[in-house]
Amino acid sequence: MPAAPMQRLAVLDAQRGLIMIFMAIDHVSMFAAGVHFSEYWGVELPDYGDAWWMFTRVISHLCAPGFFFLMGMGMHFFFVSRRDRGVSNGTIMKHFALRGLLLVVLEVFVVMPTWILGTLDKFLNDNLPDIPVPGAGGSFFFVWGVLASLGVAMMVCGPLMRLSGKATLALAIVLAVVSQAAVPDASRSGEAMGIVMRFLFVAGQEGPIVMNYPVAPWLSVCLFGIAYGHAVRAAPEKTLRLSGVAGVALLLAFALVRAGEGFGTHHAIPGEGLVAFFTLAKYPPSLAYLLLALGANACFLAVILRAQRWLDGPAHVLLVFGRVPLFFYIAHLYLYAFLGQALPGDTHLPGLYAVWVVGLAMLYPACVRYERFKHGKPEDSLWRMF
Repeated sequence: MPAAPMQRLAVLDAQRGLIMIFMAIDHVSMFAAGVHFSEYWGVELPDYGDAWWMFTRVISHLCAPGFFFLMGMGMHFFFVSRRDRGVSNGTIMKHFALRGLLLVVLEVFVVMPTWILGTLDKFLNDNLPDIPVPGAGGSFFFVWGVLASLGVAMMVCGPLMRLSGKATLALAIVLAVVSQAAVPDASRSGEAMGIVMRFLFVAGQEGPIVMNYPVAPWLSVCLFGIAYGHAVRAAPEKTLRLSGVAGVALLLAFALVRAGEGFGTHHAIPGEGLVAFFTLAKYPPSLAYLLLALGANACFLAVILRAQRWLDGPAHVLLVFGRVPLFFYIAHLYLYAFLGQALPGDTHLPGLYAVWVVGLAMLYPACVRYERFKHGKPEDSLWRMF
């Protein structure tokens, strides 16, 4: 890919940094305010209370779809750049498999403890949020989170990188439709589904595991990202420039799907007004949820493209966070978990945002130092994967 378009793709690092900043709001909400909304299929959707709490939750909806989509794009460009340098397909696949496995291991041994740490005081005071989870119930000891599904998606998509852009897009569409159709009627939300159905399609508890991110629908988003990577590589200026148009189209599609309340929603609109309209099923992701999140991501990308000059100034923080995504993810969880425990009690909404800003200010120099550290390591070092 020519140098100028590759430089222009720095906006994708900025996009990743932006959605990571939004993601942090949601985690601060749990650790500092004791509020965490979970929108499962088949059970009652949460009540956000007012528009400000709705905004605080909905802005975080951009994050998981953005991560999977940008990961797909990143995998495509990594594959092409290494292949053009003469690296064998087997070596590239090994890299994807190793990094995917690393993400799953980190979910189990590094990320899970942060949720225990961040909610310890609430657990001891029997003050944990009451979150209804589909499934037969009972005790559980592991929650399958976003990092684990990102890892599995990377391992699965690795061998698919040699597909054409059109074939990848077709596979993504088929998988997305199948994933929506596989979610049962709400009347079955209290049933056991079997670990295979939970792992692939249906969020909820199965025995000792709560599956929040079943793989298939999120894998489809990663495949869409790979397909978009093909389009960007073929016509970078045109494809990126049309991101705003694509974003508006996706948001219009979201409005139509949500208003229809049928296929692709998993839930009818739970009341009247704007807050109810934007209360969407995330576990597993409904089509309405994905259209909203990906449409908003595309619109933000269009804004970043038009404001690239700011990336060398005030908006440079987006590049810093976006270039060390895994480090930021793990560091921000531990930092906000400790900050939450340091508070005398659950904070209100303005306090939540204050803790969020303080945490970002503390994370910035750490991310700057880590970026310098990892780029001083050999290209095949595990440290480069963070």
